Amino acid sequence: MSRVVLVTGGSRGIGLACAKRFAALGDRVAVTYNSSAPPPEFFGVQCDVTSTESVDAAFKAVEEHFGPVEILVSNAGITNDGLLLRMSEDDFTRVVDANLTAAYRVTKRASQGMLRAKKGRIILMSSVVGLLGS
Repeated sequence: MSRVVLVTGGSRGIGLACAKRFAALGDRVAVTYNSSAPPPEFFGVQCDVTSTESVDAAFKAVEEHFGPVEILVSNAGITNDGLLLRMSEDDFTRVVDANLTAAYRVTKRASQGMLRAKKGRIILMSSVVGLLGS
């Protein structure tokens, strides 16, 4: 049975690898991207995961194209590595918004349809830096 999968940040790297794997299993896969468009074999939706309105619009586009999202892979994130003493508070806030608060946004939005359907899966991706620090 083909499932509807949404991978945030799915246009490259780990997100793209996840999207390819779900597609290989026969699932209908949509990916969000911010700047790098995804390969043409995927339904791509531009989305700024730091914006609730953009996240809602992306979900609506996927729902109109494929139907309700049954599997969410929250993968989108940014890197702004540097020494703590040199990192501005604005830079820190941007990283937390893109890497943590965005996971909340997309999970909350995906949960709406999953609760109605009484099924669904949410996969939250993280960097190894979350375990080791950097």
